[in-house]
Amino acid sequence: MAIRSPLRRLTHLAGLAGLALTPLLPTLAHAGSLPPDPTTAAQLAGGPGSTDAARCTVPYGDAPAAVSTAMSGMGSAALTGLGATLLDRCGLIGAETLSWTDPTGDRRSACLIVPPQASRSKPLPLLTFLQGSLFPATPQVPLTGWQPQTRTADLSGDPQRPGFILLLPIGRNTHHFYPFPDEYAPGWDNWYRNLDRRSPWLNLDVAAIDQFIEMVKARGIVDANRQYMTGWSNGAAMAQLYALNTPSVAAAAVYSSPDPFKDVQDPCHQQPFATTLTPLMDVHNSCDIIGICQTGSAFHQDLAQRFPGLQQKHVILNALKQQVPACNAMCASQNPALNPIGNVNHLVWPTNWNQAMFKWLRDHPLSSKPQP
Repeated sequence: MAIRSPLRRLTHLAGLAGLALTPLLPTLAHAGSLPPDPTTAAQLAGGPGSTDAARCTVPYGDAPAAVSTAMSGMGSAALTGLGATLLDRCGLIGAETLSWTDPTGDRRSACLIVPPQASRSKPLPLLTFLQGSLFPATPQVPLTGWQPQTRTADLSGDPQRPGFILLLPIGRNTHHFYPFPDEYAPGWDNWYRNLDRRSPWLNLDVAAIDQFIEMVKARGIVDANRQYMTGWSNGAAMAQLYALNTPSVAAAAVYSSPDPFKDVQDPCHQQPFATTLTPLMDVHNSCDIIGICQTGSAFHQDLAQRFPGLQQKHVILNALKQQVPACNAMCASQNPALNPIGNVNHLVWPTNWNQAMFKWLRDHPLSSKPQP
């Protein structure tokens, strides 16, 4: 993705200052039900629990992520942007390229892999994969081992409909609240948590994901009962945030996710909110990067208290990708320089857990999701 900051973004971003002045929406009509929309959900959760109030956008947390420039991150953004430009080509993984222009005029792309058996008469599940940050998106797909599974994996429970459609939206090169060199890099803005589709200031990454999913669904080959999310690292955080606030998503299974609501360096962290109880499976390493096994565990415990009806499965793995009961306390540091083992573990997808992740998705069609 090219690194640039066009003036046409200003029109979109200028209205954001008014968000803090937006009157509060009515509270819930029925005690105990889920909020009707993400704006109300964020307000009821208490808005930003800020450590730097001047930087926060009420009630959505941080302001929209700044787009990287050539000098962002002491030049690291230029290097990661070059890698994305060279390697984020759908043809490298045998995929079709989808394109969409977002409200700021930026051209967004996604890769699409459709197995030959997908048809209107035999629609298949749709699995949307969100890349981890810092590295280009397309090389991450082969590392998961999921691409060859698109023809054979059972995500539907129907032996007459093996396989699934794999969608890979490509992230933007923007500012992240992560340590160097990932503070300016390709990825997803899960810090500006405006998922309200009625809002003219909808998170641009959410808008892109929405659009690409709708493009695929418009072909009539998607099983609407089985629209799933997955992701790696920063993409896993966005996948969970998206799943909890997108009613059409049946379930999510992700790997090595930071807390999407209060990550380690977030100045405008929030309480978790949700408008739909999408089942979540989250796989962490017991020794993971920047202590996210510990923060991820706390996130799922918090969700369990706030949303008792939410189905969750939190799996913790050792370095051999075998399940263990708890995080490694020696890997709790949020300084990546102090946790080299966690850094390495984070970069290895647990392929031996693919079938368990597929089973989680298969066992949770949209028709079985609790409805508000």
